[in-house]
Amino acid sequence: MGASMTVPNPDHRTLKVMEFINSACRNFELVNARLAVGVKELAVFWRHFREGDKEMLGVIAIDQFYLLFHEKRSIFGDGIFDLCDIHHTEELDFGEYLVAVITYCLFEPQEILRFCFYIFDRDKNGYIMKEELELMLRVLYHIVPPNDFSGNTRNALELLDFNDDEKVDWQEFNRFHVLFPALFYPAFRIQQTMITQTMGQRWWDKKKRYLHEEKVRRDMIEQLAARKEHARLLKLREKRIRKKMGLLRYMFCPAQRAAFRKLFPVDDAQAEKTLSEAELQVQKAKQREVERRLRELNAKNPETSAWGDYQKRKTRMEYAQQSADRTHPRRSANERALRAAARRAKKKTARPERIEFVAVG
Repeated sequence: MGASMTVPNPDHRTLKVMEFINSACRNFELVNARLAVGVKELAVFWRHFREGDKEMLGVIAIDQFYLLFHEKRSIFGDGIFDLCDIHHTEELDFGEYLVAVITYCLFEPQEILRFCFYIFDRDKNGYIMKEELELMLRVLYHIVPPNDFSGNTRNALELLDFNDDEKVDWQEFNRFHVLFPALFYPAFRIQQTMITQTMGQRWWDKKKRYLHEEKVRRDMIEQLAARKEHARLLKLREKRIRKKMGLLRYMFCPAQRAAFRKLFPVDDAQAEKTLSEAELQVQKAKQREVERRLRELNAKNPETSAWGDYQKRKTRMEYAQQSADRTHPRRSANERALRAAARRAKKKTARPERIEFVAVG
């Protein structure tokens, strides 16, 4: 990337990270210089990167990366590079540095614990042995044999209740953290140091909040799509049953209709299910294309304050017009009196005449 003092042109890794973070802000109409990752934010990361690039080569050594955050190199730290698919050769360029820092800083507490569990589950069989847990703590606390644990860490290890097979699955691992929150503190300390050394706690908290809201929004969209698809399959099944039974039997034989429903379960409609999944993928692709085009249009034609005022006035006028259409104007006193007289006259004319009978004697 060269030795220029200015921010280098973003590579594919940097652009991918920027798009990932900014997409959440765009969906909530929060793209501005304060919240989005742009050139100004990249300059902050670049200045921190340059502190380790003393020779101005555009790359830093792995050991220098750890020195930037006042940490010692360990298996745990190298696991961050493996997680980000960075196949390093003892050096990092700015894009790889940025991906590693942003990825780990955006981790939630549960994700940090899962990352710890993943790194030291060497066999990837869903549990770690007691020896692997002790190795993890030695790596986190930088304890090298023959030195041993001391203080609260040693007391916590003695109080841990292992099973007879001395295996720790994810639920037990999480329970250890709840009982002894200081046991895995170094993993959280690394993240806190990265946050403090780069953009600050407030900036990262906002990014986490917006990304969480974006995840919730996407989950809601997927759940809604799943419910619509399930309703479509139910409707299709009823159509098949009605065709099989005939309209009269379908309408007046509920017991037979229930028996036919067992013969046509929704989950067994493989052809329709496969077709619906394909249609869902096409819809998602179309939605992504629409969102991309909207982002491009918003970037080329940013919304001005005058346009925002016009939209507000237009909304108020439409609401006022709808309110006027729903309400009737109040009539004057003379009109009300005339309408009341007309109603009385109508009632009087509609009343039947009274017939009197005269007795003849």
